[in-house]
Amino acid sequence: MLDEHIVKGQTMLASRFAKPLSEKIKQWVDSLILIQDVLEAWLKCQATYLYLDPIFSSEDIMQQMPDEGVKFRTVHEMWCDVMKLAHAQPLAFPAMRQEDLLERLNEANAELESIMSSLNAYLETKRLYFPRFFFLSNDELLEILAETKDPHRVQKHLSKCFEGIAKLEFNATLDIRAMFSSKGERLEFQPLPKSEGGRFINPMS
Repeated sequence: MLDEHIVKGQTMLASRFAKPLSEKIKQWVDSLILIQDVLEAWLKCQATYLYLDPIFSSEDIMQQMPDEGVKFRTVHEMWCDVMKLAHAQPLAFPAMRQEDLLERLNEANAELESIMSSLNAYLETKRLYFPRFFFLSNDELLEILAETKDPHRVQKHLSKCFEGIAKLEFNATLDIRAMFSSKGERLEFQPLPKSEGGRFINPMS
């Protein structure tokens, strides 16, 4: 509907019969084009913001990517201000014609693109360090990195990294004691022998 009204307005503006109303028509068309630009930037910002919000809600990710965390908090504050004003006045014209709104959204989108680029580079370093992470999507890898303190939360991704392992068994201190195959077979892990002087004792010697 927005595209249709812009085309109609531009058609009217080109008509010689609209000369007496040309200034009003031009203002109307300019307003609609501004709203169209704002809407596109708004939706782009919203989609990226909603994707990154749960990621940077994780303390682990914030500690590993502090600079990007600061950038995201800045975008978060801007986004909350825009949404508060839109909630207070939800009509399209006032909501999408807030002062400097298009510039603020474009700046936020540039920051979000920078954060996404840094995030992808960060994930790539993790995959190079542990190549089995290449079997996981970005979302799955981020879920693992965001839950490093709770290994139970990442068990569902084990089978993608290690084909023969369906799940692991932990003890009270979160040490791995056994693994299970997809067929339900259980393989118990033997604890490592105690060490002396930093060297492990071979119980067979």
